[in-house]
Amino acid sequence: MTDATFTTHDIARFCGVYPSSVVNWINSGKLKSFLTAGGHHRVTKSELLALMNQLTIPIPPEVAGRARVLIVDDDEEFARVVERMFSRHPEHYETETCADGVDALIRIGQAPPLLVILDMVMPKMDGMQVCKVLKAKPETRKIKIIAVSGKKLAVSEKRLLEIGVDAFYRKPLDIAELLAKAAELLARDGLTQPVRR
Repeated sequence: MTDATFTTHDIARFCGVYPSSVVNWINSGKLKSFLTAGGHHRVTKSELLALMNQLTIPIPPEVAGRARVLIVDDDEEFARVVERMFSRHPEHYETETCADGVDALIRIGQAPPLLVILDMVMPKMDGMQVCKVLKAKPETRKIKIIAVSGKKLAVSEKRLLEIGVDAFYRKPLDIAELLAKAAELLARDGLTQPVRR
């Protein structure tokens, strides 16, 4: 899938600045661009998202597109419930589920998601190992991770945050709160308030 591109005027509108500010970002090297055959600047979606995140500018849905979310949990019922909650917002999310860490790493290698909801205690390979693999590789390091567990963990919640987990929830949990946290991590405006069922 090719990366979408945006003009300096598009970017100015998304960021709430003048087009001349966008040109200044490009000229100073803050924002990478390429020139069209006609000599106009174009910026890829990934470069624009990186800058907007760096400047903490809210990312509108038309820039963000649909976020891919991978739900990794050997509890099929829990995974189904979480997937159903995300599917209520098809314009924002596309979801996939798998039941173990090995399968998760294979799928992430094929198509990296923006967010992984990861059970910490699973057969074959646990969530802690998956987390360490993801954070060790530059191409997967920036994937957001929400860890969940219904069992007592061998490590503290503080240790989970140290290895790169963005949030941790104990089961049973409020799925609407989980969705709100996902929206916050992925800068999905309008979805950050817990949904009332």
